[in-house]
Amino acid sequence: MQNLKKLLNLLLENEIDFVLIGGFAAVVHGSTLVTQDLDICTSMTIENVEKLREVLKKYNPIHRMNIDKKLSFIEHPRSLDSLKNIYLSTDLGVLDILSETKPAGDFETIKKNSIQISLYGHLCRVISIDDLIRVKESMKRPKDVQAAEELKKIRSQINKS
Repeated sequence: MQNLKKLLNLLLENEIDFVLIGGFAAVVHGSTLVTQDLDICTSMTIENVEKLREVLKKYNPIHRMNIDKKLSFIEHPRSLDSLKNIYLSTDLGVLDILSETKPAGDFETIKKNSIQISLYGHLCRVISIDDLIRVKESMKRPKDVQAAEELKKIRSQINKS
Protein backbone atom coordinates (compact mmCIF):
# COMPACT_ATOMS: atom_id res chain seq x y z
CA MET A 1 0.00 0.00 0.00
CA GLN A 2 1.36 3.40 -0.99
CA ASN A 3 1.85 5.95 1.78
CA LEU A 4 4.06 8.74 0.43
CA LYS A 5 3.26 10.97 3.40
CA LYS A 6 4.65 8.33 5.78
CA LEU A 7 7.67 7.78 3.53
CA LEU A 8 8.45 11.51 3.46
CA ASN A 9 7.89 11.80 7.21
CA LEU A 10 10.28 8.88 7.76
CA LEU A 11 13.02 10.73 5.87
CA LEU A 12 12.32 13.95 7.77
CA GLU A 13 12.21 12.46 11.25
CA ASN A 14 15.49 10.63 10.62
CA GLU A 15 17.14 13.86 9.47
CA ILE A 16 18.17 12.65 6.04
CA ASP A 17 19.86 15.55 4.22
CA PHE A 18 17.75 15.96 1.07
CA VAL A 19 15.70 18.34 -1.02
CA LEU A 20 12.18 17.38 -2.05
CA ILE A 21 11.84 17.59 -5.84
CA GLY A 22 9.38 16.30 -8.46
CA GLY A 23 5.61 15.99 -8.22
CA PHE A 24 5.39 16.04 -4.43
CA ALA A 25 7.37 19.30 -4.44
CA ALA A 26 4.92 20.70 -7.01
CA VAL A 27 2.07 19.82 -4.65
CA VAL A 28 3.88 21.59 -1.78
CA HIS A 29 4.13 24.67 -4.01
CA GLY A 30 0.36 24.51 -4.60
CA SER A 31 -0.10 22.27 -7.64
CA THR A 32 -3.31 20.26 -7.87
CA LEU A 33 -1.68 17.44 -9.82
CA VAL A 34 -1.44 13.97 -8.30
CA THR A 35 1.88 12.19 -7.90
CA GLN A 36 2.58 8.47 -7.61
CA ASP A 37 6.09 8.65 -6.18
CA LEU A 38 8.45 10.60 -3.97
CA ASP A 39 11.48 12.22 -5.59
CA ILE A 40 14.38 13.56 -3.57
CA CYS A 41 17.78 14.98 -4.39
CA THR A 42 20.65 14.18 -2.05
CA SER A 43 24.38 13.66 -1.88
CA MET A 44 25.45 10.10 -2.70
CA THR A 45 28.09 9.91 0.02
CA ILE A 46 28.75 6.59 1.75
CA GLU A 47 27.40 8.05 5.01
CA ASN A 48 24.19 9.31 3.42
CA VAL A 49 23.49 6.10 1.50
CA GLU A 50 24.13 4.01 4.61
CA LYS A 51 21.77 6.23 6.60
CA LEU A 52 19.10 5.80 3.90
CA ARG A 53 19.62 2.03 4.03
CA GLU A 54 19.15 2.01 7.80
CA VAL A 55 16.02 4.17 7.65
CA LEU A 56 14.41 2.19 4.82
CA LYS A 57 15.42 -1.37 5.77
CA LYS A 58 12.16 -2.35 7.46
CA TYR A 59 10.18 -1.21 4.39
CA ASN A 60 11.78 -3.70 1.95
CA PRO A 61 13.50 -1.32 -0.47
CA ILE A 62 13.97 -3.04 -3.84
CA HIS A 63 15.66 -1.55 -6.90
CA ARG A 64 12.72 -1.02 -9.24
CA MET A 65 14.69 -0.60 -12.47
CA ASN A 66 15.75 -4.24 -12.23
CA ILE A 67 12.57 -5.65 -10.69
CA ASP A 68 13.11 -9.17 -12.08
CA LYS A 69 16.22 -9.57 -9.97
CA LYS A 70 14.56 -8.10 -6.85
CA LEU A 71 17.85 -6.63 -5.64
CA SER A 72 17.61 -5.22 -2.14
CA PHE A 73 18.84 -1.67 -1.62
CA ILE A 74 20.17 -2.83 1.73
CA GLU A 75 22.78 -4.99 -0.04
CA HIS A 76 23.10 -3.40 -3.51
CA PRO A 77 24.96 -1.62 -4.85
CA ARG A 78 27.98 -2.74 -2.91
CA SER A 79 30.18 -0.06 -4.45
CA LEU A 80 29.00 3.52 -4.47
CA ASP A 81 31.61 4.59 -7.02
CA SER A 82 29.98 6.80 -9.65
CA LEU A 83 26.51 6.20 -8.17
CA LYS A 84 24.19 8.94 -9.45
CA ASN A 85 20.61 7.75 -8.91
CA ILE A 86 18.70 5.09 -6.99
CA TYR A 87 15.17 4.07 -7.99
CA LEU A 88 13.37 2.12 -5.28
CA SER A 89 10.10 0.40 -4.65
CA THR A 90 9.30 0.18 -0.93
CA ASP A 91 6.37 -0.99 1.17
CA LEU A 92 5.45 2.70 1.50
CA GLY A 93 5.70 3.52 -2.21
CA VAL A 94 8.15 4.49 -4.92
CA LEU A 95 11.19 6.55 -3.90
CA ASP A 96 13.53 8.04 -6.50
CA ILE A 97 16.82 9.30 -5.06
CA LEU A 98 18.77 11.57 -7.41
CA SER A 99 22.14 13.27 -7.00
CA GLU A 100 21.22 15.93 -9.57
CA THR A 101 18.37 16.98 -11.77
CA LYS A 102 18.91 18.89 -14.98
CA PRO A 103 18.76 21.77 -15.62
CA ALA A 104 18.57 22.74 -11.91
CA GLY A 105 21.95 21.20 -11.09
CA ASP A 106 23.52 18.98 -8.49
CA PHE A 107 22.40 18.49 -4.89
CA GLU A 108 24.41 21.38 -3.45
CA THR A 109 23.08 23.83 -6.07
CA ILE A 110 19.49 22.68 -5.63
CA LYS A 111 19.85 22.83 -1.85
CA LYS A 112 21.30 26.35 -2.00
CA ASN A 113 18.30 27.54 -4.07
CA SER A 114 15.69 25.58 -2.11
CA ILE A 115 13.12 26.89 0.33
CA GLN A 116 12.46 25.53 3.81
CA ILE A 117 8.94 24.82 4.97
CA SER A 118 7.39 23.13 7.96
CA LEU A 119 6.01 19.77 6.91
CA TYR A 120 4.63 17.11 9.27
CA GLY A 121 6.24 18.90 12.21
CA HIS A 122 9.71 19.03 10.62
CA LEU A 123 11.63 21.50 8.49
CA CYS A 124 11.80 20.25 4.91
CA ARG A 125 13.86 21.62 2.06
CA VAL A 126 11.86 21.91 -1.18
CA ILE A 127 13.22 22.73 -4.62
CA SER A 128 12.54 26.37 -5.54
CA ILE A 129 9.52 26.97 -7.74
CA ASP A 130 11.79 28.49 -10.42
CA ASP A 131 14.07 25.44 -10.48
CA LEU A 132 11.08 23.09 -10.48
CA ILE A 133 9.50 24.91 -13.44
CA ARG A 134 12.76 24.63 -15.37
CA VAL A 135 13.04 20.91 -14.58
CA LYS A 136 9.42 20.21 -15.53
CA GLU A 137 9.75 22.17 -18.79
CA SER A 138 12.90 20.30 -19.75
CA MET A 139 11.22 16.90 -19.39
CA LYS A 140 8.75 17.60 -22.20
CA ARG A 141 6.26 14.91 -21.08
CA PRO A 142 2.64 16.16 -21.22
CA LYS A 143 2.16 15.80 -17.45
CA ASP A 144 5.37 17.76 -16.77
CA VAL A 145 4.46 20.52 -19.24
CA GLN A 146 1.06 20.75 -17.53
CA ALA A 147 2.73 20.92 -14.10
CA ALA A 148 5.09 23.66 -15.33
CA GLU A 149 2.18 25.75 -16.62
CA GLU A 150 0.31 25.38 -13.34
CA LEU A 151 3.45 26.27 -11.35
CA LYS A 152 3.95 29.39 -13.50
CA LYS A 153 0.42 30.52 -12.59
CA ILE A 154 1.13 29.85 -8.92
CA ARG A 155 4.41 31.81 -9.15
CA SER A 156 2.58 34.68 -10.82
CA GLN A 157 0.04 34.79 -7.99
CA ILE A 158 2.82 34.73 -5.40
CA ASN A 159 4.64 37.59 -7.16
CA LYS A 160 1.45 39.70 -7.14
CA SER A 161 1.16 39.36 -3.35
